Parts: sequence; structure tokens; C-alpha cells
Amino acid sequence: MDTNTKRKLIVDVRKLSNGACPSRPVYQHGHFCVRAFHLLLSYPGYTLFLCFLIYLQIMDLKLYFKIRSRESLDFSNTKALTNQTSSIHIFDPLPVKKIMVEPIIHYVRSPLAEQIETKLYFTYYFPFISANAISYFHCFLSLISVKFLSSESLFRRRIGVCIFQFRTFLDCVDGVVFRAHSHNKRYKSYYGDFGYYVDVVSDILGGTCLIVGCLLYFYKQRPVRSVSTRSYGYTSSSASEGGSEETDMMILNLDDEQSSPRMQPSPPPSTTNEITNHILETKQTIFMSLLFFSLRYLLAAMFWDRNVRSYEELLDSRAETSQQQTLQLSILHSPLTILIFYIWRYLCALSIQDYLQFAIFIDRTWEFIQKTKTISWFCLITTVILTELHIDQVRSLFVSLSNS
Repeated sequence: MDTNTKRKLIVDVRKLSNGACPSRPVYQHGHFCVRAFHLLLSYPGYTLFLCFLIYLQIMDLKLYFKIRSRESLDFSNTKALTNQTSSIHIFDPLPVKKIMVEPIIHYVRSPLAEQIETKLYFTYYFPFISANAISYFHCFLSLISVKFLSSESLFRRRIGVCIFQFRTFLDCVDGVVFRAHSHNKRYKSYYGDFGYYVDVVSDILGGTCLIVGCLLYFYKQRPVRSVSTRSYGYTSSSASEGGSEETDMMILNLDDEQSSPRMQPSPPPSTTNEITNHILETKQTIFMSLLFFSLRYLLAAMFWDRNVRSYEELLDSRAETSQQQTLQLSILHSPLTILIFYIWRYLCALSIQDYLQFAIFIDRTWEFIQKTKTISWFCLITTVILTELHIDQVRSLFVSLSNS
């Protein structure tokens, strides 16, 4: 079969494959909705994850209206605070710390931790287990998770993520146990208390173990970086005709040179070829990337804790006069204050932890660290500056009110 016949057959096959009703799998369908629907049906995990994201967004929308209608905290009605142990209150009461906390903690972990106390009566049956003991135990779990997170097996790394998630859940349980033992149901940070420093050290150890586990894994399985290089060359139209045809063309060229006057040959058309090379990342690059990620994680934790403390002093403190109470509520209900609270909910250190753990679970850790480093730094720095300016403005309003 000659070359022209082969080409005709190839053209006929292409015409058949590009007909009006192509026969191809659903996942190759051109319409995005069809492919997305097939993906949700084929993988129930994606469906559950999508439903979980929808749940978080609905609860965030509900939280916005709750903030807009929130009144001043009642510091005198201790009986009402004590009776709240009989049921779960996600939005009531609604202090500043609960507003600025991570959405998964607010809507999932904290309600489950409160259920352990309200339904199972944890502190009644286990009064000898203190909040600090629970903190020590989830520090131990953080150290164990390093072994799994640094494994080359994806299954073992997913086990490490589950262990770390349980550690984060215990971090909510120790707060519930502390409030139950102290008979103080206010959801706030008790600065200066010994338990506060134990909780801070355990959080720092947990974040360090998570990042060290990623670092050890990258040292074992170094990520690959693709580098594209261009090569310039010349092609001949007879290259696809086979070796015998090339020989015939060379003989014809020799005959033409003997029978015709010498002329300057024109160069064949040039082509540009892109060659993709896969290069392993150096250990220095891996270390510096995780170092900057750790620095961003640390700054997010420090500024979140600092801003929560400042807003608690300004907006959740006991108002001395009715004018001060009115000013507190007007600032709390303002759209700018709510926007700052919402941004910190998704930029705090605990949210970064969950983002990183999700990337580990789907085996996209290095891609997450590399592709989010620029936008994350920009969002963090911008939010810090905006929050500092807002806190200074709110302080100046309270100072002018007290001086008047």
C-alpha cells in the first residue's frame, strides 16, 4: 500500500471520529456540567466534600445575620450561662473569638466537643482528667503524626492526617473541659493563665510537627520541577517518506547540479522545538520553601491572637456607659468589621493547617505550597495592615468618647 493510500485512509478515519454523534466516554465530554455530574456520581468523596463546603458557606451566611443582630454580652446573668450546658449553641452567645475562629472549628469541632460534655457528661465521669492533661496527650499525638506524615506511602500519610485531625479535635475538647471545670462558660482566651501557655505551646508543637513531617517526606521524595527549553533546527519535507526516498532525492540533486549552473541553495525552513526536562528540586529549595511557609504560619498565628485580644478588649468588654455600649454595637455591626472578621477566619493559622492537611490527603502538598505562596503573603500582609488601622481607629473613637 503506497503512501497516498495510507493518507486517504487516515483522513477517512478522522472524518468518522469527528462525526455528529461521537462515541466517547462521559469524562471526555465537552460540556463541563456533564463531566462534573459524572465525577460526583463516580466518586462519592467529591460529593461529600462539595456538600461540606456548601454547609460551611450556608453557616457563614447565617453567621453574618447573627452578627448584625447581636446585642451586648450579658455578664451578670451567670445562670443563663450555666444552663447552656444542656444544649449546643453555635451562634448564642457570639463573642468576638468565636466569630474570628476557623469555620471548621466553629461549625464542626466545637459543637462535637460540646456534645461530649453535654451528652456524655465527660467531666462528671472523669473529673480527674484536666484540660492540661488533654493538651499533653494531643502533643503526644502530634509527635506520632510526624512518623506517618513523612512516609513515602500515600496511605500512611493519610493516616497521619487523620491522627492530626483527631489531635486538633482534642484541642477543642480541652477548652470545653477547662470551661466545665472552672464553671465559666465564656468562649474567650484567658491570657496569663497557666492553661493558656500550655495551649499555646501545644499549638506551636502541633504546627511544627506538621511542617517537619512534610519536610522529611520531601527529602525522601523530592518534588519534580519541569523546565522547558527551546531547540532550533531544520526539517526536510522528505523526512517522512522513508530512507529510500531520501536517497533518491540526493541522487536527483546531484544530477541537477551537473546539468544546471551553480546557484546558491536556499536554506530549508527552520522549526522551533520545545523540550521539557524534569529536574528534582534541591534540598536547599525545599528547606527555604517550607521555612517561608512556616514564617507565614507563625505570623498568622501571632497576629490572629493579638487581634482577637484587641477586639475582645474593645467590643466584648463591659461597657461603663450607654454611649460606650452603643458605640461597641455600631462598630461590631459595621460591614468593615465583619469583613475583617471573615478574612481572619480563613487566614488564621488553624485554617492554614487544614489547607495543608487537605493537600497532603490528595497528594498535592508541594503544588499547594508553591502555588499559594505569593497570594497568601499578599493577603496576609494586606489583612494585617487593614486590621491594625481599623483597631487604631476604633481605639481613637473610644478615647474621644471617654474624653467628651
